[in-house]
Amino acid sequence: MAMNGKKETKEIAGKKFIFQHPGLEATLDIRERAKDQNGNTSEKELYKEFLEHVVFVEEEGVPQRINIEYFEQFDSMKVFTEVMRTASKFIFR
Repeated sequence: MAMNGKKETKEIAGKKFIFQHPGLEATLDIRERAKDQNGNTSEKELYKEFLEHVVFVEEEGVPQRINIEYFEQFDSMKVFTEVMRTASKFIFR
């Protein structure tokens, strides 16, 4: 089954997050770009890639790109962690 363009929506902390699959080749590229000089995955870089290519938030009915600073409106890392965990499961399943 082709994953490219597949979408899933999940409400987290009262916000509607949209997860859009970039396709197999783009997913492999995301993994490569998230690696450090030793070949280990950098969580920070992986999360930035997710926010650039996979995770969107619906604002007034329109999907919007977000960045890490978007999550500063929440009182804890819990929302960020849940969104990143959902994104990871969504594209790497």
